[in-house]
Amino acid sequence: MKRMLILIVAVLLACVGGKGRGAGDRLPILSAGVSASSDGQLVLTAEAVRQDSLEGSAASLYLTTSGSDPAALFTGAEQLLAGQLYLSHARTFVIDEAVARQGIAPLIQTLLAQDDVRLTLRLAVARDVTADEIVRAQAVVEEIPGEALGALLDAHAVQGGLPDLPLCRVSDRILSGADFSLPALTLTEDGRVIPAGQADFRLGRMTGFSGGEGLA
Repeated sequence: MKRMLILIVAVLLACVGGKGRGAGDRLPILSAGVSASSDGQLVLTAEAVRQDSLEGSAASLYLTTSGSDPAALFTGAEQLLAGQLYLSHARTFVIDEAVARQGIAPLIQTLLAQDDVRLTLRLAVARDVTADEIVRAQAVVEEIPGEALGALLDAHAVQGGLPDLPLCRVSDRILSGADFSLPALTLTEDGRVIPAGQADFRLGRMTGFSGGEGLA
């Protein structure tokens, strides 16, 4: 299975213009999430897009890697790809409840260390499901799940229905020791992503969920 994944990713890298090592060896990411596994490891799920031709329809491709800490996740992904994750297109990063309760400061530092990450990247916490399930959930309107997830958070942030706290502002809150909240997301019975209140943080650690009960 791992060899198959490496082969698929290698084909994708060739399609996006890889010419040896360097700027060409980048896998564009639309959304990603970090989950906690049963053995205490962290698991990164990243959604990229594959398009076989200019006329062909786009399809999602998922990369999964594990590591003991956030930095190891990105290192492991780059070793698997023999290239880099390209985060400038990423709009959303989803965090498991278990990871959030342990504290997200190391994750925020790792994301900010990626020189192509958007400071407007939106963070959300998975509620009653894993971050992996949120990232892989099929879109209802948009063809690409990552685009639909980003549009959902953007819309609710504008309407005031969810906390509007992108990566740069989360970092500021953690550095200052201020409390903050992030949007919470869950799945309906038919697998749609919907808002589920908010995840509340103190000193960079999640303390609990508030609001959103019964939305699914």
